[in-house]
Amino acid sequence: MADINEIGKKQEDVQKLLNDVKGLKTFFSDKEAAFFTDAGRELTEGVLQTSFLLFKIDLNKTKVHALYAEAKVKHYLPPIEIFARINVEVLDPTYHTKGGLVKKGFGNLTAHIYIEQLRELDLMEKEEGNVIITKIKMGEYINYKGQYYEITDDGHAQINNQHSWAGDRRFYITVKAKEIDEDIMKGR
Repeated sequence: MADINEIGKKQEDVQKLLNDVKGLKTFFSDKEAAFFTDAGRELTEGVLQTSFLLFKIDLNKTKVHALYAEAKVKHYLPPIEIFARINVEVLDPTYHTKGGLVKKGFGNLTAHIYIEQLRELDLMEKEEGNVIITKIKMGEYINYKGQYYEITDDGHAQINNQHSWAGDRRFYITVKAKEIDEDIMKGR
């Protein structure tokens, strides 16, 4: 069995490799990273001004069932406005049975959020190199343009070239959410 104190620690040779300055790190310093982050945030927050409200569940006030760990009535913390590059893709309507009731085409929301903004909003739980854990959790709710979405992907395991410059630095996370019926989210 693994020692609990050793879980999450990096071996010395791995840590040395991560600290080596070579490849893209030679030409892409903190100054360049700050420039790209500032330019992207200025476009997102200053020009486009697209934002959503994050409704976090208040775990102190919400009572959960002892066996199922679910709650019929949820209490929420005050909503937090987060600026992001947002895309909503609407799914086509479907029928439950041929000629039967029409199921509304629910949408999928994708939000790209700058890590720097999450730091400013105190929504970072852990940040160590490329390991980033936010306080945005799956099962929480988003309101975007009057529609509610449930978070299905909190962006935790995204270390790839899309979210960084050749995998060296991370600029943003991608949060995905699925549209829900209004009766599910009663945070108004």
